[in-house]
Amino acid sequence: MTERHRSIANVMVLLQRESDGRVLTVRHGPDSSHSPGKLTVIGGHLEKQEFMDAGAARELGEEVGIHVAVEDLEFCQLVHFLAPDGARVIGAAFTAQRWEGEPYNCEHGKHTALVWVDPEHPPDDCHPYTRAVLENFAAGVLYANITAPPQRAGGAA
Repeated sequence: MTERHRSIANVMVLLQRESDGRVLTVRHGPDSSHSPGKLTVIGGHLEKQEFMDAGAARELGEEVGIHVAVEDLEFCQLVHFLAPDGARVIGAAFTAQRWEGEPYNCEHGKHTALVWVDPEHPPDDCHPYTRAVLENFAAGVLYANITAPPQRAGGAA
């Protein structure tokens, strides 16, 4: 019998402005272990005994001070990510068009800026995972397999 595979669960929120369709990203600081200086969508790992929608809402509050009711999150994408180190991550992305509060950087030790990006044309400094998620979102792709390129010296992807 083969060994059962287990994946890390990741949640993301594509907080989208109604006025221009741009999605909020955070720029990781230079000391980030997995994406120094790169833009990523808001999100993180699911916590123990947490459902994906609740985890996505929690991440919004922790990273950018926004409150979104779980019922205002809309599922938009499922991804299976193969990281450069061989780890596999199952990621669920949600969108939100309604929220309470004004986004601000709540994690100064982790992030250096908030940047609104065009999901159809993500900037060159997006993390490869984020780039794929944004491009899939813009194209209406609901499921994708994403493989990150090998990391270069210093851990940058």
